[in-house]
Amino acid sequence: MSTPDLPRRPILISVMQFEDRLKAGSMSVFDVIETAKRLGADGVELRRETWPNWQQELGAARASADGLALLVAYATHVTLFSADEQGQQVLRQDIDAASTLGSPILRVFQGPAPAEDGDSQWATARAVVEYAASQNVVIALENYVGMPGGKLAEIQRVLNLIQHPALGTNIDIGNYNQHGQDVIEAIQALGDRAVYSHIKDKTGISGEPPIYLGAGQMPLPKILAALDALPQSFPYCFEFRGGDDPEAAIEASLAYLQQL
Repeated sequence: MSTPDLPRRPILISVMQFEDRLKAGSMSVFDVIETAKRLGADGVELRRETWPNWQQELGAARASADGLALLVAYATHVTLFSADEQGQQVLRQDIDAASTLGSPILRVFQGPAPAEDGDSQWATARAVVEYAASQNVVIALENYVGMPGGKLAEIQRVLNLIQHPALGTNIDIGNYNQHGQDVIEAIQALGDRAVYSHIKDKTGISGEPPIYLGAGQMPLPKILAALDALPQSFPYCFEFRGGDDPEAAIEASLAYLQQL
């Protein structure tokens, strides 16, 4: 799978695998960080939505990850095109959080992009991207599982209208599949704007959530080869719910990657 002259892509687990336990209070973010190390992952993706005390614990979480030599990525459900000023303030707050954590990226969704290229919301979005750059964070725009902002043409339009090194894309392979779009064509079309990727498998049954690697019907070897063929290095993050045994799902996914 790997291109010979490129280093192995870092593999991250996500708090999504432990979402139920985090929400129930039976597990903490620090437990997830330690689990990532124990299972042999290269890092962990954290999210504000499943982190009750995130403001107080950002520094400690970074110290924990640094102490275990783990990478950290940060994700938010806030959209790039927020409808009000408060949404933009929250997005900047998330950029600050990513910076504090030492995360090179902040995963965001698009939201309803303006229909007209000259709309003032584009200037607002560009200002947010500039702010991210000032904090050494790249905004990773994800193709959303729903609409708007889920299809390749939408992501391409935003990337084309905001040509800035601090704006890239998180390629969610399952979401392009969900929208009936060719995942490999999307990867090739986005090219050097890719800065992150959510990897998962799908059963092919409409409405079913993503599952761990190798348990579904997606052509993962071809998709991962297309990602590996991109010249830049960026992390791959498992994004699926862990179910009753999240560690087993992670271990199965790591084993799947190792045998490719």
